[in-house]
Amino acid sequence: MDSVRLQRVLAGDLARRGFGVLRFDYLGWGDSAYAQGRDDAVANWAASVGHALDYLTLIGAEFATAIGIRAGCLILDQYLAQSHTVNRVVYLDPYGTGRRYLREHAALYRFSMGEDAATPGEVTIMGGRFSDHAAAEFAALRMGANPVSAYGVDNALLVGRPAETDKHITALASAEGVDSIVTGGLPECAAPTPIPLPIPFTAVDSVIEWIDRQVPTRTHRAVPQYLTTVTMPAEGPDGADVFESIERIEPNGIFAVRTLPRYPSPAPAKTVVFFVTANDLHVGPAREWVELSRRIAAAGSQAVRWDPARQGLSGPASRNRWRRVYSKADITDSMAVARHACQDAGELELVGICSGAWYAAQAARGIGARSAILVNLLVWNWRVTPTLLSQWGFRAETRNTNAPSDTGGPSESSAKRLKALLDPAREPTKSSLHNHLPGYVLRVLSRVGLVYLPEDVLTALVHRGTEVTLIASPEDADQFTAKGGRAALDRLQRTSHPPRLVVTRAGDHSAHHPAMLAAIRNAVSPLATVPHRSTSPYRASR
Repeated sequence: MDSVRLQRVLAGDLARRGFGVLRFDYLGWGDSAYAQGRDDAVANWAASVGHALDYLTLIGAEFATAIGIRAGCLILDQYLAQSHTVNRVVYLDPYGTGRRYLREHAALYRFSMGEDAATPGEVTIMGGRFSDHAAAEFAALRMGANPVSAYGVDNALLVGRPAETDKHITALASAEGVDSIVTGGLPECAAPTPIPLPIPFTAVDSVIEWIDRQVPTRTHRAVPQYLTTVTMPAEGPDGADVFESIERIEPNGIFAVRTLPRYPSPAPAKTVVFFVTANDLHVGPAREWVELSRRIAAAGSQAVRWDPARQGLSGPASRNRWRRVYSKADITDSMAVARHACQDAGELELVGICSGAWYAAQAARGIGARSAILVNLLVWNWRVTPTLLSQWGFRAETRNTNAPSDTGGPSESSAKRLKALLDPAREPTKSSLHNHLPGYVLRVLSRVGLVYLPEDVLTALVHRGTEVTLIASPEDADQFTAKGGRAALDRLQRTSHPPRLVVTRAGDHSAHHPAMLAAIRNAVSPLATVPHRSTSPYRASR
């Protein structure tokens, strides 16, 4: 998830030099087939490299350069040990061993989610899961000493960090026939925060220049062959094949994937639209949107997941890191996506986390929806205005962490100091306002965009006829209560579609914790085969 911007910038710059570039998701990850947690995952990842190279050969490519990024270097090295179909290789910030990768990322997951987030029989990292068997196989991977002599590639490049201590990487950097470049910016690109991660432009430019020098001067034409619809195979004995299609949603060319049942249901079925969180991709936390989409389609309904403009796979890639999380333009796109997904708003179910929940609510308010599942919604206001201060502070911080020099981490700035001074006081101040100001004053302040008031948002959705399910981590539930949210729920219980609140036993705001994912699955999955609202058993099934 975190390397997609890096890949898109690197691919775009290579394409401008005349190269054809293919990016792909490994089997079991991203948007590719198969589920996570399979015992044969490592073999499937290496096979994915072969599938990508087979496609390049099919469309007429005569030479191939393979670029591995971080743990992808280990997978590329595993493939090279089995096949000799690559002319050049680039290792960008490689791990020396799979064991080190898993140890670091599993520790990061435990530190972020807590020890109670562990799942028996699995090794979990931020964004994915390994079976114990697959984790053991991946941990055993080692970077080879010399791909030129061992695997028969013509040229190899290693782009590494200053003061690298991993013996596998230092041996590879000094191997005969391997060019080595040391550059800054790599640790920041691989850090867990901030989001989105800064791109190491010095490393990107070095890779492009090296490839341009190494390839033959003679050119040839490759003719891509595109498929926009594919059958995704069933997972497990009770699964079912489903169809997936790539769609573009105008006017901004939004990238979307629609998942459909192989055998359409004769009765009207729901359409679930998933909204991304902040700067994540349409794959969602731990690939949950993909797996949920296929489960929904296998049960007879359909699902749509998408990337906002200039994010993920929607629109051109940009070296400019900053992108507003809350904007009027994205509200317009959210409603365009919802309309495109299903013409009948009575069959729409909208699902989002954090800012994605805000856009899901905006779409429900604008065009209507049968139901909305809003996870850890923070901005309880219809206006963009209340978010401007926090977005301004975040913009200043991200600008510092993505400096073109790639020399290090964020610098101390006046904007960052001001944000640090204001942040501790903001939440207590808002809570004090909710506790001491009369309701009519809070409503006025909410309408002008000065406070967050859950009641305004929930009331508007209830009057629109949308059944609202709120899912909150314990911390988010406390904030919801402090803003008067539970009192608002009590007042709305007499309405025809009263909202409900689900508070998880544990969990995080970005919804990577298994308790959060389970709550989302439970809220979405039972409705997979429910017909139109007029005969819906939804309320009884809660």
